Amino acid sequence: MHLSEENTLIEEIIKSKSFGNSTTYANLLRYLVKCTIANDIPKETTIASEIFGKKNFDPSQSTLIRVYVYNLRKKLNTYYLNEGIHNKKRIIIPKGSYGIEIVESKLSTTSSKNSFNKNWVILILGILLFSLTLYSLLRTPNYKKAFVTKNELWADLIKSNLPKTLILGDLFIFSEFNKITEQSRTIREVEVNSSQEFSDYKINNVDSNVEIEPLSYTHLILGSALWIKDLSQIFYSINRDFTIRTMSRFNPKQLQEYDIIVVGMHKTLGVFRAFHKNSKFEYDTIEDAFLFKEDATDELITYKPTGIADSYHTDYGIITKYPGPNNNSIYQFSGIWDTGATQSLKNFTDEKLVSAIENELRLKFHTIPKYYEVLIEVKGIDRMELSSKILYLNRLDEPQN
Repeated sequence: MHLSEENTLIEEIIKSKSFGNSTTYANLLRYLVKCTIANDIPKETTIASEIFGKKNFDPSQSTLIRVYVYNLRKKLNTYYLNEGIHNKKRIIIPKGSYGIEIVESKLSTTSSKNSFNKNWVILILGILLFSLTLYSLLRTPNYKKAFVTKNELWADLIKSNLPKTLILGDLFIFSEFNKITEQSRTIREVEVNSSQEFSDYKINNVDSNVEIEPLSYTHLILGSALWIKDLSQIFYSINRDFTIRTMSRFNPKQLQEYDIIVVGMHKTLGVFRAFHKNSKFEYDTIEDAFLFKEDATDELITYKPTGIADSYHTDYGIITKYPGPNNNSIYQFSGIWDTGATQSLKNFTDEKLVSAIENELRLKFHTIPKYYEVLIEVKGIDRMELSSKILYLNRLDEPQN
């Protein structure tokens, strides 16, 4: 198949708003096209090496390439539902293959009508969801007040006179300017989640013809609205105020001034990612996984998501309470993906789930430790949590006076 004449179309797709301004996905699409033209369809290991720099990639242990190609298919579909809706030809990646095909568009009046109806359905559902959310926020949730005032895991948050702040893990983004084409793009790279990681990326990945700079704003995870809603209901019911910050705007000097609630994907939690030193868990930034060393056997266990985030999958989350630097408390709810983060907080704001954690802690330690960490496994679909189970509980040391 001859694809060379389609290079212009490919660049149009990459530059489109629907494609999402990602250098990684752009490089992946160009690479798959190049291989297809050469009649050399790549394997997962080849893609991992050429695009992601992973020389010892094992497809049986990681779904990285499948996830990226799955998301690339979604980006192409989104493009053809928007900017490319009238294109006569479409570029597709058939399922089960890493080759590129060009097919004739089957655009019809019927499909346009279906798309129109689908958009109206989405709009109506969005309005209903907003109305329900607004109603939930405005009504007085007395039932929540009843359970948090009786649950020991909430005791310090309720009794403490320190102000409360909620910190949301947000996604780092930056701008890219090509001095040759004089084009600018907004970039989100999955491996860049802090200023330090941005500096490393800038050194290792940018050529002399490209300028990149961090932007003055970031992106919030979709679940952030739910996190704020759940905590707002509870704090409103017990007449407590709290402020909201994003991780990118958090000043470490404020660590001593508040009782802090941190929620987000673990890679977005900045200074809190390794704040408590005596945790049983380490976070592997390369594999995006939690590592746990069993004391009895010294065996290293890896907890890494499986499946596809936009389909059925398994994620992991950690619920942690640990001491701050000024006799304040830090509550951290994190997941490897956003599913784990959302479920971690839900396990603390849902009466039955938080009671289950309280009971498990009491059963293991015969009391409720002042500081603790809880590992949970989360089953989800399309980035929504379905269920969870407790895998491990650990008592954290109290600070020495």
